[in-house]
Amino acid sequence: MKQKIKSLSSKIVFFITIITLVSILIIFNIFEKINKKAFYNVETEKAKLVLSTIEPLIALNIYLNLDDRIEQLTKQLVTNPNILAIKVLKGDKLINEIKSKEFENHFDDSFVVKNSIFQPNSQKKIGTLILTYSNKNYKELLLTYRTLLLKVLFLLGILFLLFSLYVKKMLSPLREIAKLVRGYSPDKNIHIPFDNQNNEIGFISNALNNMQQSIMQYSQQQQNMNKFLEEKVDEKTIELRQQLYTNALTGLPNRRSLLHDINHYKEGALLIIDIDDFKEINDFFGHEVGDNVLISFSQELSEMIKTEHDARLIHLTGDEFALFYIKKPSLDSFIKFVTVLLRNIEKMVFNHKNNELKIRVTIGGTFQIQEALEKADIALKSAKKQRKDFLLYDETLKVEQQYKNNMEWTKKINWAIENDRIKPFFQAIYDNKTNEIVSAECLIRLIDEHDSIITPYHFLTIAKKSKLYSKLTRIMIKKSCQYFEHLDCDFSINLSVEDILDEKIVEYISYCVKKYNVNKKIILELLETEEIENYEEVSSFINEMKSLGCRIAIDDFGSGYSNFEYLLKLNVNYIKIDGSLIKNLDTDTNSQIVVETIVSFAKKLNMTVIAEYVHNEAIYNKVKELDINRSQGFFLAQPQDSITL
Repeated sequence: MKQKIKSLSSKIVFFITIITLVSILIIFNIFEKINKKAFYNVETEKAKLVLSTIEPLIALNIYLNLDDRIEQLTKQLVTNPNILAIKVLKGDKLINEIKSKEFENHFDDSFVVKNSIFQPNSQKKIGTLILTYSNKNYKELLLTYRTLLLKVLFLLGILFLLFSLYVKKMLSPLREIAKLVRGYSPDKNIHIPFDNQNNEIGFISNALNNMQQSIMQYSQQQQNMNKFLEEKVDEKTIELRQQLYTNALTGLPNRRSLLHDINHYKEGALLIIDIDDFKEINDFFGHEVGDNVLISFSQELSEMIKTEHDARLIHLTGDEFALFYIKKPSLDSFIKFVTVLLRNIEKMVFNHKNNELKIRVTIGGTFQIQEALEKADIALKSAKKQRKDFLLYDETLKVEQQYKNNMEWTKKINWAIENDRIKPFFQAIYDNKTNEIVSAECLIRLIDEHDSIITPYHFLTIAKKSKLYSKLTRIMIKKSCQYFEHLDCDFSINLSVEDILDEKIVEYISYCVKKYNVNKKIILELLETEEIENYEEVSSFINEMKSLGCRIAIDDFGSGYSNFEYLLKLNVNYIKIDGSLIKNLDTDTNSQIVVETIVSFAKKLNMTVIAEYVHNEAIYNKVKELDINRSQGFFLAQPQDSITL
């Protein structure tokens, strides 16, 4: 039997065929694996890009409890054909879930991507985003490149079979290409050699290089798009935050920012500063001028509060500003600051062409952090109704009833001032040794439309609240000085701490004393209260009045805040013992001890002592027994509209 000899070429062809088939399978598997991974990563990155793009907006809406905005945003997202469904979880609670129409049909052809939602400007996780993303594009791309790859590999197989003798030479470049392809990734640039050859190897190399370039360009485009979207999201986030928490006109924090601060801090205090009648500036000069005034006013306020380190200035809206203390100050420093603030605002002048614009403000405040804005606003409205510069919220007040009462009395006081119905009445003061009238205290009275005599108990406090108090003080100073100008009798006028600290009142006292030549007759009675704290200012007032020849008395001494120390500091001539110590002096041993101490102390300082509220003979006799110099009270004389010497 003749042995069949296999030709070498057949062996080579057979060997090459086996190698070709194996190579084709290897190359196909490699490219299949690379393409699957590459395309799957691309689609996954696209899904993650969507989540990372919308996460800040979802986080901000969750943080602000804007569920309707979240729903609107998710509805827009599912219009993308690649997005099948999206879930929004706040904590573990589902707050929104939207599915596209294609969800049920393509659920099996999809993958799910999750992303955590973080609180704005924080690493605190507040929820989770779950995105169901279609892999339709992934499968289409994979099919396209698989078809292309099969065609290429099929062509290679035919070439290997047809050019078996040439295959051996080409085997080495193919293996080198295979090695390069195995390390391929979209982020790594791999150059396939042999692309300059005018043959199948060159064609394959060019095809692979072009394919790689296309993938890299697509990946770069995705990265650029991702970066662009991140920048836009950051810009919009900053813009949105500025719009949410900043007043566009003045650049100050706005009402929303204040509410955030109030909710954030556990203690604090709040002032609302409202410009009175600001509408008139807008109506008369125009809104542009009004806006310029608001901007300048906000700048002036910012300068004024630089010393208040724990205070933040807020532009609420229009002509309303707020000052929020993140640490509660003491009540005294709080009120003192408001007093200084009001004075400084009164000095403000805003220039427009040849016009000087001045403003006045009303301030409402609260010392309570809970519902601070509402309470400060109530205080502001109360202050406006009472025509006060400042009012601190007090929930114990019967606001409506007080408003009504205050308004009625304010009208009465205004009517009395306009119709010259504010009159001084005079109560005689007697010398306890001679039983003669030595002076008279001038007491304010209001004569109403029915000629009834109204005592200050009913209207003086209201006058202070309605900014009419200084007018009443001026009337009493002038009319008292006029009455005693030609009488040979001393007289006294009551002054409060507010009067002493009011430069215009002090100037008016000096003017009247000089005009009516009563400097040797007038006695200025200073009400002894806890408000006498700044001895330097009080002492300065006393020295100024004494330089004119006036005498000084401390009224209501012993009323509850008596301090013997300031009697040593203040150069006074008289001490008037408060009626609370005198009214039961004949039977109250404790009152007798206190009065004896005051008398002894005053005599050592060469001060004259006057007993108030001497209302019966027993009290009068006891006053004389304790060696008090003078007496005043209804037992001796009631206040009258004239005095008989």
